[in-house]
Amino acid sequence: MDTLASPEHSLADSALAIVQNAVQSQAELEKASDEQIDALITDIAQTFEQKLEYWAQTELDATRIGNLPDKVHKLGLVTDRVYRELYGEKTYGRLHGSKTFIEYANPVGVIFAIVPLTNPVPNSLFKTLLSLKTRNALILSYPRKSDQLGAQVVATVQAILKKHHLPETLIQAVQTPSRETTQLIMQSDQVSLILATGGGDLVKTAYSSGTPAIGVGPGNVPVYVSASADLSQAADDILQGKTYDNGIVCGSESNIIIDERVYEEFVEILKQKGALLISEKQHIDALFDDNTGRLHRTLIGVDAMTLAKQMDVDSPTPIKLILIAAEPEQHTFLSREKMAPIVTLYKSEPGQGISLAAQLLWQEGAGHSAVIHSKDQEEIHQFASILPAGRILVNMPATQGMLGISSDIPLSFMQGSGSWGGNISTEPVHWRHLVNIKRLTFKK
Repeated sequence: MDTLASPEHSLADSALAIVQNAVQSQAELEKASDEQIDALITDIAQTFEQKLEYWAQTELDATRIGNLPDKVHKLGLVTDRVYRELYGEKTYGRLHGSKTFIEYANPVGVIFAIVPLTNPVPNSLFKTLLSLKTRNALILSYPRKSDQLGAQVVATVQAILKKHHLPETLIQAVQTPSRETTQLIMQSDQVSLILATGGGDLVKTAYSSGTPAIGVGPGNVPVYVSASADLSQAADDILQGKTYDNGIVCGSESNIIIDERVYEEFVEILKQKGALLISEKQHIDALFDDNTGRLHRTLIGVDAMTLAKQMDVDSPTPIKLILIAAEPEQHTFLSREKMAPIVTLYKSEPGQGISLAAQLLWQEGAGHSAVIHSKDQEEIHQFASILPAGRILVNMPATQGMLGISSDIPLSFMQGSGSWGGNISTEPVHWRHLVNIKRLTFKK
């Protein structure tokens, strides 16, 4: 007699089918030439490049966080810079070397990647280009809120794969994302690597799955404004970094530590440039949840004018950024990551700002990024020596510096936080992390 399959069996069967399809299609991709691979990623990049605003708007409609211009810019980073860095790069077979030492690269096989809600289209496209360039198959898991958007992204890529006579299942999305399906795929012995972008619990699950995993830690960037800083430029940089996509980038500014000798002057400059300073409990309570101490979910990724409205604050001029003055020993919830155009201000005694920045970073965000605004080279190097951060950014916006827009850091949508943040490395994830490198050497 026929019986209906249990939900557990259905989940297991679905996960198994996705993984098996990936294994089979990856074997086909290894047969492709370098020229075919470059033609493929060119087609994908150009297809998304031609509809940047459409994809940015579709993402905004699905997630309801961030803003359109910055989403257009963020996706353009992938279709332009990431693509150009990959095109023509040797990522398979014999790479380079000398007469006595030669490197060879082989794909890891099947990659399972968790996509964050903060930037589902550029993040998944970044991982798609890297995976295909290195001849890996990729399984993407989108947050439930953006799973339909993810399905559309994957369908677009699959149509291009078909046009290039390659298996469509080289890139797949989990159709009904769930914790159970995620764990089943993570634990499959046919999955070679996990790319875990998300909360701490998800990263820990990936690391404990038994499958090799690359995770990234949370952001909570401290910014130290020295007495020697160019205060006007520092204010511009903080505004630029923290307002980008309405403050949802994990590497954006969070806590601003200001030398007390320039504190009042710097706060006044920020206010003149469009920041609103708040300190009253009723205003803080309007933004943060009493139970969790976190920003209200409905306020994540909204602009500063919306935050002001939430606090019943009227302003005759546009508000770009919310400033909250705090003490390190009080309101510790204010020192956490704030995924909106909100920063917390701390006044530091001369010579104490760097240690306070480190203290705040150890509370949350250790290993990610830190910023110093200073003209004092000795102070800058002291900051770099003490701060537990994989990226030390000098006199620049945190977001743009961390992403590699205003710095020489390689552009990546996965920034490792090293052992400080529970990760394996502080490196920006790129194509070399998706291959196994063999080293051939001859006797000297």
